[in-house]
Amino acid sequence: MTWTYLPVLNELIQIIVTILIGFCSEAFGFTTALFVPQAVQLVFKILLPSLIVKGVGIGIDFYAERNIWTFIVAFLLLRAIALLIAFCIVLFQNWKVKKPANGLGDVAVLWLSFTWISTVILGVPICSAVFGKPSLGLLYGLMAGMSSFIFQLPLQLIFFEYHVVEQRWAREILHAVQPVPVGPAPMKDSTVITVEAADTSDQSTHHSDEVSSDDRRWWSIVNFKRLSRAAFWLDIFKRLYTNPILIALFVGFVLSLSTAGKYLRCPSDTCIAGLEWIGDTLGWLGDCVSPLSLLAMGSWMHGQHYPSSIQRIPLLKLCFCMVFKLIVIPLLMLGLAKIMRLNDEAGRAAILIASLPISMASFSLGHQYNVGEKDLSANVTAGTVLILPTIIVWNLVLDAVSLYPL
Repeated sequence: MTWTYLPVLNELIQIIVTILIGFCSEAFGFTTALFVPQAVQLVFKILLPSLIVKGVGIGIDFYAERNIWTFIVAFLLLRAIALLIAFCIVLFQNWKVKKPANGLGDVAVLWLSFTWISTVILGVPICSAVFGKPSLGLLYGLMAGMSSFIFQLPLQLIFFEYHVVEQRWAREILHAVQPVPVGPAPMKDSTVITVEAADTSDQSTHHSDEVSSDDRRWWSIVNFKRLSRAAFWLDIFKRLYTNPILIALFVGFVLSLSTAGKYLRCPSDTCIAGLEWIGDTLGWLGDCVSPLSLLAMGSWMHGQHYPSSIQRIPLLKLCFCMVFKLIVIPLLMLGLAKIMRLNDEAGRAAILIASLPISMASFSLGHQYNVGEKDLSANVTAGTVLILPTIIVWNLVLDAVSLYPL
């Protein structure tokens, strides 16, 4: 008798082997230093948007599949809870030193470590293997990622942009001279592009010539006067409305909610003959997302000098992050799945996706804004290494307690 999870094991091995090929390609010089940035530019500006338009706009009928909305809300709530926990951890750290030593940049890094899940690159193939249907893998992977694009990404940008402003302000106090622009670290070859790099050298979020001392209490991690500048919000808005993934989501929603997408859904009774090439081309491009991203992941891991990249932060801190990400976050999702009354299929998909490691795109954001790079690099690498036992164990645990059976 064939083991139930043999297809899942095969998919996980395929993922790991693809990452290893990318790792070895970089190690033996088969790829150049430009491979990772060029590959991720291609993924996040062409391939992933194509997959989103095909999946959301053509493949999903939001009117017929009403359970999808509760699935999306469950992940939105998970990210909101993780954000509150990140705030609490930062406030606790500030309380211990009795001053606001940590700010919104540190909150953003923790939040990325908890819930910037690789919902599409890893979630789609793994859910496809679990349920035996690629269409279900695409459905749940995209829906899980939707809350990150419409909720977590905008807030992450706000937190990181504020961090840049705060760092510039701290530099002014240190030197007590005219404002000295402090921008993010220059882009490196291993950068993953999900949003445009922040150009903080020419923003209108400058401070006045008068430099005041920082007399805030330990619980005051935000100076709301800095958030009141119109240019600050205009810059955030510009980064959002020019983001290819958000544009693709908007197009997908328009196609689905206007029901225009059903005329491109082929084969079906509503398909317009002669337009099959639209969905086929989008699907063809979308199929390249996972393999190309995994090759880039392996190449990136070599560039981060794995396994030494895991040792860049204290072992206890890394263990805490792994336990929280791979155990606590899925348990929180289990509770949310019960509260939202997800059916067996959606409930298992939600828990498995929640247990996935964070995307290397999280490292990109930290890298662009020069905060938390070591933490995010270690979390991405360790989580990826543990992906096989994590997914298998969570499937076995759900079976053992008779929750969300297949």
